[in-house]
Amino acid sequence: MSKHHQPFKILTQATLVNVEDVYPNKGVLVKEATDKFYKINQMGLPKVYGFFGLLILGFGLVLLRYEHTGFWEYFQTYSLILIGSFLFIYRLTVKSKHKELVLDRLNGTVSYPDFFYSKPLQGKFSELKAVISISGDIDGAPGDEKLKFVNTFRPRKIDILRTISYDAPYQEWSLYVWYMDKNRPLPPGTAFDPYRQQDFERRKALGFPRPLYKSTIPTPEFTKEQQAERRRIAGW
Repeated sequence: MSKHHQPFKILTQATLVNVEDVYPNKGVLVKEATDKFYKINQMGLPKVYGFFGLLILGFGLVLLRYEHTGFWEYFQTYSLILIGSFLFIYRLTVKSKHKELVLDRLNGTVSYPDFFYSKPLQGKFSELKAVISISGDIDGAPGDEKLKFVNTFRPRKIDILRTISYDAPYQEWSLYVWYMDKNRPLPPGTAFDPYRQQDFERRKALGFPRPLYKSTIPTPEFTKEQQAERRRIAGW
């Protein structure tokens, strides 16, 4: 796993967020994509817990039907039942709002899930520590790369990583940095199209401040006319 924190820089073309990727379309992870908030459903892990909890609970109940001859057998059986029940109940009762990645563009804050029922970790996006983690290798070939967040806002003795994205981690991180740079236009993707004009007018009223974060790729305005107006007013 890489120990180097990702720079606050748009490194590559960002992940596209299109209308079909956003709620209420079925099967999507993006709950909101506007000029103010970008929210991603992170309920994947609780769902996995619930599935395995149901399997463990079922196995424990099956064992309960057999005759037990000692304390250790009883302990194992009831431990399986308790663990399975907890994981399954957790899946049913955990609040989805506690299992979201929330990027607040205008206030520059981020929140993301912590353990089980704990409240989300929240703080300034500019203080967030993100890494690209490699899960392992198979026959000498690199394993899957994942974008993970280090436990930044609730320090513990051991760094605990939260998996945020399994796919295209560099593009995903570039999306977050681009989106959270409120002085740049919104990232590409049709989901943001309805909000581009009002975001442009907001930045124009402020005199088009310089970007908060650097970029290795162009981040022009949505139209040539808007780009020309920005150059005329701000010179960049």
